[in-house]
Amino acid sequence: MVIKEILYKHLADDDPLKQFEGEYWPSQIWNCLRRQYYDRLYPTASGAEAARFTLLGETIHELVADILKREPGIKIFTEVPVRIPHPTNNEIVISGRADDLIIVEFTNERYLVEVKTVSDLRSKVERGYLPRLDHRAQLNLYMRAFPKSKGVLFYIDRADFDAEEFQISFDQDLYNKTLQRVESLHRALNERNVPEPEAKKYSDMSWQCSYCVHKARCDRELKGD
Repeated sequence: MVIKEILYKHLADDDPLKQFEGEYWPSQIWNCLRRQYYDRLYPTASGAEAARFTLLGETIHELVADILKREPGIKIFTEVPVRIPHPTNNEIVISGRADDLIIVEFTNERYLVEVKTVSDLRSKVERGYLPRLDHRAQLNLYMRAFPKSKGVLFYIDRADFDAEEFQISFDQDLYNKTLQRVESLHRALNERNVPEPEAKKYSDMSWQCSYCVHKARCDRELKGD
C-alpha cells in the first residue's frame, strides 16, 4: 500500500533530538546506560517501529488531557518545563520539556499525572510488573521539581483502552539512585568509557535490546572485549 509506505517512511526518517552536554532527560535516565552513551556519541533515528509507539503514546496523552480539561474545577497544564540542577556537580542538569506530564489542580491539591501506554495491561498488573521502576523514577523527578505534589502513574492498554492508576509518593532513595546514574553516565561520557550493557545483563531491562537502534554496535563491541 502506498499510504503505509509513506507513513512508515516519515516515521523512520525522524531525526533524533539533540541533547546538550551535561543535560539529561528524566524519561531516559533509567534506560540502559550503554544505550544512552551510544545515543550521545552516535545519534540515530529510532526507526518506524519505535516511532509508532511514541506517536501512539503522544496521541493518547493528548486525549487524556483533553478529557480532563472538560471536568469542572480542574486546571490542566501540559508540556511543563522541568529543570533540576545537580546538587553537587554544576556540570550536570536534569531538564527537558515533560510532554507526557499532566498537572491537575483540584481544590488545593496538585497531582502530577504521568500517562504511559502498555500492552497486556491487566496481565502485567496481576503479575506485579507495574508500575515499572523507570516510570516511577521519572515521575519521582517531577515530584522533586514540583514539591508537595501527589504523583499518579496512569497506564492505558494500547489494545482496548483498559486503564489502571497508581498513586506514587516521593522516594528520596530512588531520587538519590537516579542522581547516581546520571553521575555514572556523565563520567563515562567525559572519559569515553563505554558503560556495561545493562539490558543484556539484567533480566528486568532485557526488553530494551529488542528496540535498541545500537544493538549491532553493542554486540560487535562485546565480541571484541
